[in-house]
Amino acid sequence: MQIKNLFKFLVIILALIGLVFSCVFIGMQFGVFNVRGSIDNRNKFFTSTEDSQSLITKMQDGFRKNMDSTRKVVFPDTSFAWIKSDEWKTLSEALTKDREVIRKAAGEANISPRILVSVVIAEQIRFFASNRENFKRVFEPLKILGTLSQFSLGVSGIKPETAKLIENNLKNQKGEFYISKEYEHILDYKEGEGDIYSRLTDEHNHYYSYLYTALFIKQIEAQWARSGNDISNRPEILATIFNLGFSKSIPKNNPETAGSIINIAGEKISFGRLAYEFYYSGELLDIFGF
Repeated sequence: MQIKNLFKFLVIILALIGLVFSCVFIGMQFGVFNVRGSIDNRNKFFTSTEDSQSLITKMQDGFRKNMDSTRKVVFPDTSFAWIKSDEWKTLSEALTKDREVIRKAAGEANISPRILVSVVIAEQIRFFASNRENFKRVFEPLKILGTLSQFSLGVSGIKPETAKLIENNLKNQKGEFYISKEYEHILDYKEGEGDIYSRLTDEHNHYYSYLYTALFIKQIEAQWARSGNDISNRPEILATIFNLGFSKSIPKNNPETAGSIINIAGEKISFGRLAYEFYYSGELLDIFGF
């Protein structure tokens, strides 16, 4: 009798486990367990893109004359907590060291170096903030960027499958992310060069990490331009899409700023918002301009 009861108990337990796994599987299919990023609408500039180039020119002049006063005009309700953080001090020095290779990668993709840096900064601060012990022990003393080497790769945290899509998009002339013929062979491999992993995880040369990121941005810009939406001066949107991936890039007239939530200097900020704040902060203006 005891064995029979034990058998019934085990059957019930196994049935419950099966039910739980079934619920989880169904939930995954419908995105029930997806971690949603923050949608950020705190700043009026997010939805105001008219005459953006004129705005940028005025801001550039303003920052050069008086950075603090210009910041207060652009961000009246923002404290810029990240600018005062140890992570930013380290990151700004590391990016300054990489300025030539950043400019080279941005130039080859024909995008703004500041746009490229905006995306990298959001990923690096996210990485530093979530790896505080390693940041204090390694990155802060050496003033270097973190090079991811597990699920995401390089200084901008590109997933291997995303890097492969970037390569494929360059040659898919019928694809929505196709740029133009002149870019088709920019990522071709030379004999004996290696693979995506070795390209993106090189701690001594971040060129390919920047180039893949720049080409992702260029491909998104090309996709949106075909729908009549110029987002080349929208760092918050480009960073949001970079953080969420190609599948989330759906051209629209009023895109939202979102992305992973980053905890930095006691403040919670979305991936897209952080890129946006850097872009218009005036920081590193003499190195990366607008």
